[in-house]
Parts: sequence; C-alpha cells; structure tokens
Amino acid sequence: MKTLLALSALLLAAPALAETPAVNFDQGIDASAILAGAKAAAKKDATVVSAMYPGGRRTLPDCVSVSFGANDPAASPTFELRSTEYVEECYQTGDPRHGGGRQCYERPGRTYHERASVTIRDRQPLLPWERDTFRVCLDGPWLSISEIETAYDYRLISGGNYNGAYVVAPGKKVAQRPDPVGVLGELDSAMAFTLKDRWASYYAGERIEIKWTLKKDVPNWFDPVIGEGSFSADAAPSYAADLSKAGKLESGKSYYVEYSIRRLGKVSKDTWTKTLETPKVSRASLDLALR
Repeated sequence: MKTLLALSALLLAAPALAETPAVNFDQGIDASAILAGAKAAAKKDATVVSAMYPGGRRTLPDCVSVSFGANDPAASPTFELRSTEYVEECYQTGDPRHGGGRQCYERPGRTYHERASVTIRDRQPLLPWERDTFRVCLDGPWLSISEIETAYDYRLISGGNYNGAYVVAPGKKVAQRPDPVGVLGELDSAMAFTLKDRWASYYAGERIEIKWTLKKDVPNWFDPVIGEGSFSADAAPSYAADLSKAGKLESGKSYYVEYSIRRLGKVSKDTWTKTLETPKVSRASLDLALR
C-alpha cells in the first residue's frame, strides 16, 4: 500500500475541538455503489508522548474505504471522520517501601472532526471486475489517504493538511487480481468437470491454469480426496476435464470439486483465486454414464 499523503505535525496546531469524547466506530457511506464499504482501523500503538502529562497520549484513528467500480461516478460523497485522543495520567500512591507505587489511568481527551471526499481526475477505464479502492484516515488532527488496491498508479493532485477534499489522477496501468468468481465450475453425474469463463474475451491470446480437487461427500465426517490435479488452456468461453478416472468412485455416492484458477498473461496478476466448489452430485452407475 503506497501512502499518497502523510501530514506533518509542523503544520497548524489543531482543528476545532469537541469537549465531549466520541467513541471510535466503523463508518460506512451508502450512496449507490460509489463507496464499497467502510471500516475503522484502530492503531493502538500510535502513542505520542506529551510533556503536559506525566503519562502519554494515544489516538484512535477513524478510516473510511472509498471504492470506485467501472460504472461509478468519479467523485465520492463527502463523509465525516472523527478521531479520539486518550490521555494517560499517572500519580504516586503510598510509600513504595510498603506496597505503594505509580498508578496510571487513561481518560478521553480531545475529539478531532474532519470532512473528506475522494475525486478521480482524468479517469481511465476499468475492466468490469476491477475497482479503485482508497482509504482515508483521520489520526488525531492529521488526515491521510492511501491506496488499498487500484487499477492505476495514482498520484495526489490536491488535498491534505486539514483539507480532506482529495483529488487523485491515474498514471500507468497496474494489473489487479482476477475476478474471484469470473470462472465457475460444475460437475455432472458422469464426473465431467466443466467451467464457464465470463471474461474470456478480455483475456484473448492469454492462458488460464485451473487447479482441482475431487472429493467424496461424507456426511458428518471429513470428506476424503479422491483425486487432484491441474490443467492449463487458452482463454476460451468454457473448459472441461474428465474426472471419471481420477480415483476410485462409487455409484450413488456424492462428489464435488474444489477448484481455483489463475490467469497467465498481462491483463491480471497471476495469483490464484480463492477456492470455490461445485454443487454436490451423485455418481451415476457405469451403464448410465455411458449412455
């Protein structure tokens, strides 16, 4: 993750303060599909020592993830962030020779509020499954923006300090992970394993690798592996493999396939997708399978 901006403490002293402490929370903005989701990330190790107190301070940052899909507008709604500061205060109690010592406790301090938004200038097209996702955080009085996963190498045009109206612009294209559900498989009673490729046209001239594991469904017990393997092919609307000889199969028993794919080329990263599985199907008898 590349941080686009990290504000300096040498700037202004602090924004407007709220005396009542606020609880750190997960914040989501629901406006069409502009924001894919939001969540707060608490960094409890962000401790800043203060000369004003015998102890120290820490802040709980508030973060929002802003995600743009291929057909979403290039500007997000404005959202609010707030970060609470906690102060540790310590004092001496009793005689250290008789069990006394330094006692510390933490109390809420200042709460910082800022408004923010993200706009993409000179936006470039995304593939249908791609998203540009950024995280905007307020940590104490400091705002920052970073990339979570994007289809381009973005640079910051404006925004920062206490101005959360971030504007970014795309640079070179960056390959993203392939669509995790772009290729879906099925298993039939004859143990023919077939897969449909939703995005084959975007991968013309490239290759795909498919990894599979055939399992027997055993209720209330571990499902044993009957066979496993992999194969590769040119990108196409569909792929198929005959698993009838993958291992010892029993008529009338249920089987399914766990599978994962990776793209071999330049359109997407060559990382394996999350493992999916086909619906369970009952193995047909040999006579029926040959009909």
